[in-house]
Amino acid sequence: MLVPVCCFGEILIDFLQDPQQNELFRRFAGGAPANVAVAVAKLGGHSKFIGMVGNDMFGEFLTAQLQHYGVDCSAVRQTSLAKTALAFVALDAHGDRSFSFYRPPAADLLYLPQDCPQSLWQQPGILHLCSNSLTEAAIAVTSFALVATAKANGWLVSVDANLRHNLWQEGVADRSLVTQLLQQADLIKLSDDELVYLADGTDPEVWLSQLQQQQQQPSWAVVTAGSAEVRSYSHAGKLKVPVKPVTVVDTTAAGDSFVGAWLLQLSDLLSAGQSFRQVASDANLQQQLIQKAIAAGSLTCQQFGAFSALPTKAEWEQQLSSLPDDVSVA
Repeated sequence: MLVPVCCFGEILIDFLQDPQQNELFRRFAGGAPANVAVAVAKLGGHSKFIGMVGNDMFGEFLTAQLQHYGVDCSAVRQTSLAKTALAFVALDAHGDRSFSFYRPPAADLLYLPQDCPQSLWQQPGILHLCSNSLTEAAIAVTSFALVATAKANGWLVSVDANLRHNLWQEGVADRSLVTQLLQQADLIKLSDDELVYLADGTDPEVWLSQLQQQQQQPSWAVVTAGSAEVRSYSHAGKLKVPVKPVTVVDTTAAGDSFVGAWLLQLSDLLSAGQSFRQVASDANLQQQLIQKAIAAGSLTCQQFGAFSALPTKAEWEQQLSSLPDDVSVA
């Protein structure tokens, strides 16, 4: 039986600026955890989405889109107490994004621990979430409750910091709260700038090392550096995996595509009987998984949109033939 990747958090409408006609915005399904769920499904894995949508046309559209791509929606709930969240995304000449969010209020912030079916936890799995489900007190309580339930049932917990400072009431992410979530994670994904922000003036690599040392279980952290490299930190040591240059159209969901491919491969290994402790101690295996995840992210950068830009299994496998084989171990 395939180990499912279950993604909790925001699902929203991305109104993406048309690169050819800047005054026009096109509707796409989005939200980082939802993107990861779709990425896993499109690559041939088993994924579930856990979250709330509004009882409105956008909520219906999002649920239909998840189902269209093969995501299990049995833990998705609908509410009339708030509308589905919206995000307007502008692109610069390099395809990089800036965001304007219409959240809060939003339906995804209203999900409660009891909304999640107990049957979800009856088989091994991976729970994935981001810091955007910490921005309001109630949804933060739900996030930590789901993490606690996942760990009590022997699941792996994956956290992508995915900091969106303008979603926080203070205008910046709460370092302490995000760090508290990262301390619960077996799998951590950060960008370079997120690592620097969370380290708060201390040496970023020292901060990350201390975070991992405080954890009671082995953990594996990856840090992305845009188009340059991905760095890996685990009991196996530090790896630097280069990123092959591509022509970038739109970076929307590229990081989520990377995470989806990363978690899919871990799901496959767990389904085949390999333990996470073995993976966290095997530098060569980590290199292979990261290279394949980079390939998925690179494919997404070359397309416009979010769900639609995530690669299929066939597209991903074709891309894997051109992977670089150089990696340095520190």
